[in-house]
Amino acid sequence: MQRYVTDLLGHLGRNERALVPYAAQRRRGLPISTSFVESAVNEIVAKRMNKAQQMRWSRATVQPFLDVRTAVLNDTLEATFRQRYPGFRPAEGQQAMANAA
Repeated sequence: MQRYVTDLLGHLGRNERALVPYAAQRRRGLPISTSFVESAVNEIVAKRMNKAQQMRWSRATVQPFLDVRTAVLNDTLEATFRQRYPGFRPAEGQQAMANAA
């Protein structure tokens, strides 16, 4: 049991920035259900993992796809790119300041 708790805490720590603050979203009246997204992802993954398909994914190749899809849905993909690649296109506010200078 201790190993599972340790693994869970490690996972949560590594993915802290990607965790959705559901309580805060609910208080603001924002939707918190991701069932439509999960359904779409499950359908795509199931189709790709099907052995009859020409292109198959392994478990190792599915995770990066899901990470990117999650970042798109959480609207964090662009900020993540900027953090990882400083030369990535500037944010809208930064672009306006650069144009004014």
